[in-house]
Amino acid sequence: MAWTRIQNSEGGLVRRVGLVVSVAVLATLLVSIATITAAAQTNTTKGDAQAEPYWADSSFSQGTITGGTRAELRAIHRDVAQEERLTDYSQVVDNANSRRFEASGWKRGGKDSWAHGGDYVSAGAATTDARFKLEVPTKGDYALYAWWPARKGNATAARFGVETASGTKWTEVDQTKDGGSWVQIGTYQMKAGDKYVVRLSSNGGSGEVVADAVALVRGVASPPREDLAPAESGATNAGSGDNVYTASSTRWERRAMVRQGRKHLGTPYRLSPPAPCWAYRKEDCSCFTKLVFRHFGKRLTDHPVKQYWQGNRKWVARRNLKKGDLVFFKERGWNRPITHVAMYSGNGYVLHASGYFGKVVNSKMKYIKGYFGARRITNP
Repeated sequence: MAWTRIQNSEGGLVRRVGLVVSVAVLATLLVSIATITAAAQTNTTKGDAQAEPYWADSSFSQGTITGGTRAELRAIHRDVAQEERLTDYSQVVDNANSRRFEASGWKRGGKDSWAHGGDYVSAGAATTDARFKLEVPTKGDYALYAWWPARKGNATAARFGVETASGTKWTEVDQTKDGGSWVQIGTYQMKAGDKYVVRLSSNGGSGEVVADAVALVRGVASPPREDLAPAESGATNAGSGDNVYTASSTRWERRAMVRQGRKHLGTPYRLSPPAPCWAYRKEDCSCFTKLVFRHFGKRLTDHPVKQYWQGNRKWVARRNLKKGDLVFFKERGWNRPITHVAMYSGNGYVLHASGYFGKVVNSKMKYIKGYFGARRITNP
């Protein structure tokens, strides 16, 4: 009897342990399923942290005071240099290209002098996405730009989906702003192929989603093609320096500032002083902004702190930034001096000479730590 009771007791224990283990396994399985489902609902696949590209690492500041060691920065600079050894590549697809653009149910025939090629399509009551077919020649990093005419009735949260090497990445943009020229949507790791890799959702919150044109450019330091809107075809020569950037600048003047800044993309970064401020050869952050504004007849001191306090400027709230505004950062902390200056280029991006990238780039402003404020040039 005793043996029987012991066996029954042990048997009961085994059954209880088995039940606990089964419950634990089931709970783990349910958590895994929930996690997979949640990831699927985002429609975006994320790789592990070690697979993150160097230009998306938020542990550094991508301005002047990076917080990285010399070895870490050298590794980043090698990545950028490797891209530059590849053949330059860019492709533009306009909504008029029937072989590379499709938008079933979208309204066609929209006309605007600030649209790429003068026309665009809009979502209207469509329920399908507009799609752009792009050729990606080799696996690597590519910058995607989009063009739309900025209008008050446009969508405030248009959603661009880009097929990347790790899944579809979605980005929202406010199409009431920054129109009439190329606006960077993002930089992506992409696989080689010729297919529909860019989608524009017909659902963009309030307002109407507009599909106009996109441009794909290889690398993180290469500019898009210098296209002009029809409204600019008869404008004053941007190289004359006659147009002075003012608080009431026209669309053309603001776009001319960004186009001029993009001419410096890829220029090597060198701190000045001690290095000289040498256009297209050696530039740091304040040297870059000094050179761009000098092209338009404005004299700036080669120092980020002095550029912030220099006269004839207007304070600008972050939510009201426009192309060509100067943006300042305190990367060492709020109570420390300004360390970095950049020029706003639209959609949360800035043109700047970056110690992180080791050259002049157009990159996301959020990756530069210590946003301090912005100023806009005004006339005396």
